[in-house]
Amino acid sequence: MNDQTQKFRLGVFVIGGVVLLLAMMFFLGMSNLFSRRAVVCTYFSESVQGLTVGSSVKYRGVPIGTVSKIMIRVSDKLVEVNMEIELDHFVGSDSSRGGQQEEFHSFFRSELEQGLRCRLEYAGITGMRYIDFDYFVPPGQALPEPPVTPGIAGALYIPPVPSSFRDILKALSTSLERISRIRFEEISDGLERSLSEVSGILSDPALKSAIGRINDAAENLERGTDTLSRVFSEARLENLMNILEKDLRAIDALTGQLVDESKGLKLAESSAAFRDAAGAVVDGQAQLANTLEKLNQTLDAVRMLVDYLEQDPSSIISGKKKPPLAE
Repeated sequence: MNDQTQKFRLGVFVIGGVVLLLAMMFFLGMSNLFSRRAVVCTYFSESVQGLTVGSSVKYRGVPIGTVSKIMIRVSDKLVEVNMEIELDHFVGSDSSRGGQQEEFHSFFRSELEQGLRCRLEYAGITGMRYIDFDYFVPPGQALPEPPVTPGIAGALYIPPVPSSFRDILKALSTSLERISRIRFEEISDGLERSLSEVSGILSDPALKSAIGRINDAAENLERGTDTLSRVFSEARLENLMNILEKDLRAIDALTGQLVDESKGLKLAESSAAFRDAAGAVVDGQAQLANTLEKLNQTLDAVRMLVDYLEQDPSSIISGKKKPPLAE
């Protein structure tokens, strides 16, 4: 084998190795150099546990980029998260690199006014997290200003909203705080006292006797109802209704007869005579009362006479003595 053949083979091997190295570098990351990207950033005031460089960034569930950098702002303790968005996921009218990025910025600024915000979400049960862009606030809400100037020039600021897990923890913390203020010991003591009072009331012989009487009354009522249901059957009730109807007809006929007979009577003359008789009786009563009063006075005079004769019987002959004159 001559030197020319060896050199040719060595050249082919070196060229193949370089091509393979370039291909590996392209697939391992250098392909990003040829993709069109836009940079956006946000600032979280909560823990970003589970979010790492390379975590996915999604727009309404569609992957559109990755997290490129995570930093801590010492001055305000905010966590700055930079994201690289692949513009190829957004289809627009301008396909040039600069025009596509400007169109993307214009689209996102208009959507921010419609309520577009970013939020941390969990990717399943692994504990890993990603950033989701969605319309979490009502349209027209005022846009908050970025707390600090973005570290990357030209980066688009996306305001964040608290994660749903943070809201759950906050609600849970509020509920636990309210529960801790409940005085369970006093409630337990009051409940125990109430149960003791109820137990004492239930064990009262008078209550038991009253309950027994109520049960007896209920049984008597039930027996009476059964008796009534047996006595007042449908046929008997119908018979009673017929008898009652006949009696009402007879009463109606009798009432009509009395009305007819009263028409032939001289009710006015009879009423006047009755009033005259009543007036005579009243006058007789007055005269009788006057006579009784005079008789009463006569009896009093006779009683006085008898008393005087008992004291001085000779007065019948000599008459009543005059009282002595005062000296």
